Amino acid sequence: MLKTRHITVRHLLACSLTLSLFSLPGAVFGQLAERPEPQDRLNPREHPVREGGTVTIGKVAVGELTFHPLFNSLGVEREIASLIYGEGLLRVDESGTPSEGLAYLPFKLSNGSDWVFRLKQGIEFHDGEPMTAADVIFTYTRYKAARVYDPVFHRYFQNIEQITALDRQTVRIIMKSPIESFPDRLATLPILPRHQMGSGLFADTGAHLETTRPIGLGPYRVASWPVRDTVTLEANETWHQGRANLDRVVYRFYPTSESLQAAFIMREVDLIEVERDGTLKDLKRARSDAKIQAIVPGNRAFSAIFYNHRHPLLSDSAIRRALTYATDRQRILDEVLVRGAGVLAQGPIHPDFEFKGGDMGFEYRPREAREMLLLQGWEDGDGDGFLDREGRPLRFELLFPRGQTSAEKTVRVLKLNLNHIGIQVIPVPVTQKELVQRLGIGSYDAALFVQDFEPTADDLYAVFHSESIGLGNMLGYRNRQVDRNINFLFGLSDKYQAGPVYQQLEMLLVRDQPCMFLYFVDTRYIAYDPTLNNLGRPGESLQSPAAWFRTERAR
Repeated sequence: MLKTRHITVRHLLACSLTLSLFSLPGAVFGQLAERPEPQDRLNPREHPVREGGTVTIGKVAVGELTFHPLFNSLGVEREIASLIYGEGLLRVDESGTPSEGLAYLPFKLSNGSDWVFRLKQGIEFHDGEPMTAADVIFTYTRYKAARVYDPVFHRYFQNIEQITALDRQTVRIIMKSPIESFPDRLATLPILPRHQMGSGLFADTGAHLETTRPIGLGPYRVASWPVRDTVTLEANETWHQGRANLDRVVYRFYPTSESLQAAFIMREVDLIEVERDGTLKDLKRARSDAKIQAIVPGNRAFSAIFYNHRHPLLSDSAIRRALTYATDRQRILDEVLVRGAGVLAQGPIHPDFEFKGGDMGFEYRPREAREMLLLQGWEDGDGDGFLDREGRPLRFELLFPRGQTSAEKTVRVLKLNLNHIGIQVIPVPVTQKELVQRLGIGSYDAALFVQDFEPTADDLYAVFHSESIGLGNMLGYRNRQVDRNINFLFGLSDKYQAGPVYQQLEMLLVRDQPCMFLYFVDTRYIAYDPTLNNLGRPGESLQSPAAWFRTERAR
């Protein structure tokens, strides 16, 4: 397996390590040698296109990769899996509107308790086997049994009474309770090959042994197996949407941000993602032909210090609040991201959300943090410079992803800030995969993590509801009032009725600080070879590599 998920609940982490994109702000233009040109959507028939070709995408990652949609957790794993397994029964656009995918739009019967999907004809897996209703039933049965996938999906699956085949191309799904529209998130699940996975290789308990080459319905297939330090995908000649233009998409992995940037400068890779001002300037100086483009992240996410609420110290909300007061989060934001690319996070809900709960939050007040701890009985009793109480030191380990410059800078500032008021932080670098795995089983004190999150009842339930502990709620966080408010949101169809509930939830979470909220990433940047086209317009998300093509010369 490859030497190289941020877990996020349903989408993560390129640590998540996910790609997404946009146009550079004016402040950044002044720092670059030249203004990046807009990336127009090109029609390959109207430009001199290099037939086929290969694109090599560089990533920072170490550890083993898992492509199976049920078990992947890293953003890069999901990115590659989407090219292998493809879409689900339906597609959902950025506005949330469903459209045809592997199936036509479903028929709603019996007031929404009975749904019928008609599969499209002629769709084949990579090995030539046709997709049938049996594959859909197998997929949904397996997802439903393996609750590890996502607590939100589990809620939807609980409402499924029965899944049956009316014929080889028709699937009937009977719900326990009527619903107005079929849950879009269920309909977008990739369909798995029953003929490959039906032998029990993937246990319902979550045990996973991927010993055979993944087979899917997507635009690319795995070219060689097993993979090592590189994943090579080749075009699926029989893809139902028409063969992708590029012959191959190669993912190459590097241990650090610096080695990845060097690989781009040396033209070992065609595209990388970058975060910091200095990196943007250095890349333009070292490789003048490179294009740099701003992109909107595919998933909204917040960066945070996750606390294990099973920890005897970090389960104390007073200590958690003191930690936030003691941390210069604005300095972290300024040092980690390009200026203007992100905003400070006071809670999990982005400041531009329409039901924002006001200007609540924590400023950098180390003196107040120290006074709070003194009131709790924490003082330097043995003269070693660190606080203790009844012989117990105020100390914890902090996991962070190895090789990521942004993570290293965050941990450095945090350690200096907390040491200053007498809290001992022990940084522990681990692979992104190990970080996600240890979060999942609760084997950590604290961890730097990027959490995919949209301000919806689904995501609030997944990340902060006590019923999701051990799944999306990797904090082990329990708060009865938070649970009640989240449950209440599921019963409100009018978004304006939900507004006050969102506001109260935000107040509770900001005050309780279940994790230390650091910042939201609103904009990311990619540097890429100028012959690559159709990546997406500035200000939009990065398109799938299945849509990319090369031209003979840079535009």
